[in-house]
Amino acid sequence: MKKFLVISSILILAACNTGLEINTECVLKHTAEMVKFENTAGDIEEVFVNLSWTWVHGTPNGDGVIVERQITSDYDSIGYVDSITTLMTFTDTSDLLEPNLAVSYRLGFLVGKSVDYFVTTDFTIPGTQHFVQPDTEFITIDTTNNTLTIEFAALAGFDETDIAIYKTSFTDIDSIINTPIEELLEILTNPLIDTTLTNTIWVIPGADALIETLSVHMIKISSSKMGQLEYITDTSIGLRAFIRTP
Repeated sequence: MKKFLVISSILILAACNTGLEINTECVLKHTAEMVKFENTAGDIEEVFVNLSWTWVHGTPNGDGVIVERQITSDYDSIGYVDSITTLMTFTDTSDLLEPNLAVSYRLGFLVGKSVDYFVTTDFTIPGTQHFVQPDTEFITIDTTNNTLTIEFAALAGFDETDIAIYKTSFTDIDSIINTPIEELLEILTNPLIDTTLTNTIWVIPGADALIETLSVHMIKISSSKMGQLEYITDTSIGLRAFIRTP
């Protein structure tokens, strides 16, 4: 399993409820993305945590920003952004990041040999998606009913699921399984069909004409939760590749 933020007391309270941390120096936001690619050869999971921050009172003087992460009892240094700019970013894709894991990140100014910690953010990595059907890479379509049924498990804490089917340029399942998840997400841009569901079953009419035989297709399900102030978006994505057999 591989493993990738103003000032009044009222806003500070809201920030604590959404993952947004605000102080007199910066606005820090996080986005946590949990991606699971289900396949019979072995599921692939990856977590991306993106941190970005901007300065409230102009760019401060300093050498850089140290990024630390806490999973258990102590903070560990995991990165260093060596240039103070208006917008700063850091992405964590550590193998230690897991679904439903509570994490905390802390940022500190480095000026000379002195470190001044100035903001933290605490949140939980989203859970993983699961496909009920299809549950194999090779499917057939009942041309009598001319439908394709996709079913997935409900994900706790998320009310809606975006779901889409893509035709890919891959020629076999092994090639798509061996492609990094980051690349797969980048190429899934033009769906054959998509919708948003509040339940967990999607019956697609006209599947015989929609799904080409022997072509590699990808199903993508995605549930997102936006914080109260609409700065924080945590997302769980599920992927499943399939080929329609004759």
